[in-house]
Amino acid sequence: MNDAPKSVAGTDAAARGSRRRERTRVLLLDAAELLMSQRAPEEIRIEDVATQAGVSAASVYVHFGTKDALLAAVTERVLAVATAALRSAYAAETSPLERFAGVGSAYLRLLLDHPAVGKYLAVTGERGPRTPVEDEVVARFSQLRREFEESIREAVDAGAIRRVDPELMSYFLFGAWNGVAALALRRDALVLSPERVEQAVVEAGLTLLEGLLPE
Repeated sequence: MNDAPKSVAGTDAAARGSRRRERTRVLLLDAAELLMSQRAPEEIRIEDVATQAGVSAASVYVHFGTKDALLAAVTERVLAVATAALRSAYAAETSPLERFAGVGSAYLRLLLDHPAVGKYLAVTGERGPRTPVEDEVVARFSQLRREFEESIREAVDAGAIRRVDPELMSYFLFGAWNGVAALALRRDALVLSPERVEQAVVEAGLTLLEGLLPE
């Protein structure tokens, strides 16, 4: 007669435990991503992540095992968001010109919402990738850059913009977006708020588009 209530109670307890573990995991991922937007990966300590998340350092080991595994999980989560956002913009059922502009907007939004992306790319660009995870970041963004190049080529071929070198234009815009978004991460007089970064890119983008339109 008492087996059913005990079973239900056990199931509820297990569900609560599962939700608690998932909340802690998300807190750790969020904390690590924030720190990755401020420091190079090798400068991040497990104790710093735990303090930022408001949990014990032991929790990091329980959920991820090592710091490298934690940073790898953060990176994979951000890469998944980046890939989904940009490929959605590439696949938009709009004109080539609107799709070209939409990709830029999506990438800027990614950099502002996930500043760790810009920091990660800057750090690995300065010293070169050092781990398989960093190699994956470079490979994934290289592929996304090539897909952006293809969207520019489609706009050129459709006559939506004047003839430019799609590869060089994709590199220029990729570098420009990363560079301007990095201003929001500065800690000196050159810092620019995310809102002002977005405004700057919108204004520059309108000017660029005007110059790209066929005569």
